[in-house]
Amino acid sequence: MPKRNRTIFSPAPPVWKVRDMIEKLGGVGPTTEKLMARGFFPPGADTVQGWSARNSVPGAWSPALFTIAQDAGLIEGPMDALVRDFRLTPKKTKARK
Repeated sequence: MPKRNRTIFSPAPPVWKVRDMIEKLGGVGPTTEKLMARGFFPPGADTVQGWSARNSVPGAWSPALFTIAQDAGLIEGPMDALVRDFRLTPKKTKARK
């Protein structure tokens, strides 16, 4: 008998402002240079261009990109780079009369 999919909800991946951050850091070339200046290995050819085109960054590179965005003053923390905040928030309750 096949197993049933017991997912209660479909997870929503975070949507980051990667394209905006790369643009404000000077574009693809300067972003790559800033990553290398911070001591990170240089990303492969067209890697940063792919991040900008997809508006996403792989999990392994996200701390590096957020670090240079924080140093440039674009964001205060990684959560500022979200398009939407997907964290659970309590529902507002109506006041009882």
